[in-house]
Amino acid sequence: MKNHRQVDRLISEAKAGRRCIHSTVKSEVAALRRRATDNGELVRVIPGFYAPREYWHGLPPPERTLHLARAVGKEHPQWVFAGTVAAAAHGLEHQWVLHDDMITIADARRRGFRAGSGVRRLYVPDRCRRSVETVNGIRVTNVVQTVLDCARMLAFRHALPIADSALARGVKLDELLAGCTKLGGDMRKVMRVLKHADGASENGGESLCRAVMIEGGFMVPSLQVVFYDPESRRFYRVDFMWVLPDGSIIVGEFDGAEKYFNPQMTGRRSIQATVQQEREREAALRRAGVRGIVRFTYDEVADATPLWNKLAQAGIPRT
Repeated sequence: MKNHRQVDRLISEAKAGRRCIHSTVKSEVAALRRRATDNGELVRVIPGFYAPREYWHGLPPPERTLHLARAVGKEHPQWVFAGTVAAAAHGLEHQWVLHDDMITIADARRRGFRAGSGVRRLYVPDRCRRSVETVNGIRVTNVVQTVLDCARMLAFRHALPIADSALARGVKLDELLAGCTKLGGDMRKVMRVLKHADGASENGGESLCRAVMIEGGFMVPSLQVVFYDPESRRFYRVDFMWVLPDGSIIVGEFDGAEKYFNPQMTGRRSIQATVQQEREREAALRRAGVRGIVRFTYDEVADATPLWNKLAQAGIPRT
């Protein structure tokens, strides 16, 4: 009964602190393990760290990562979290698929960690680890270092949204370039991300679209361009725009399913009314001089090939 009360206390304290459950007391460790294996009340996130099952599965992936980092950081207060942990703590736009119930720490040592520990090490020189911030209760690399680390460790399509987001929040390109000088080593992956980073990107989904376009070798589009319809006397902003060699204009629109089902985005209009509004918008864009409109969904972007096929069919040049 005593162990039962102690575990209940640990669970309550962990929820209040928005972190995973952990203990170094042998009796409590055994009780936590039983609750995870006997009745499945708890889920083991990584060895030694637990969370209530329903509570855990109700959290979005970035918040799961932050819960784990707060708990691990409490046990290792000298650690500095990096990569997607830091990106989530800073609130930078990124794809949720990057969260895998593991955490990344910045470490100047080149020795790895024990397999299965749930902790991955990212080599960061001491001179770059001094700019540490406490954000959302977690010691993390600053925004500049976080962008550079993500550019080093992630695929281009996943790193670009993070860099776009940082620029949109006021980080200067010069700051990022200066950070490259401090890091040293092979910066080709990082420089490719910085070359294409653009703070005009409205959200992480649009950044992902642009990254996949660039990976396919297509002309880089202009972002958030405004068109004026002389008939309705209204302005319309598009996600992407290309001016082709012959002077004709093609625009690209990233369509998320949320656009049709989220009441906040539809203004509580019916799906039919939302679709009709899109048709009117397309007609207005054509009156404003747009020759073609390419629409694509998240699934098409994630798969890449369907997006590339649509761009090729629309006549977007490939370099």
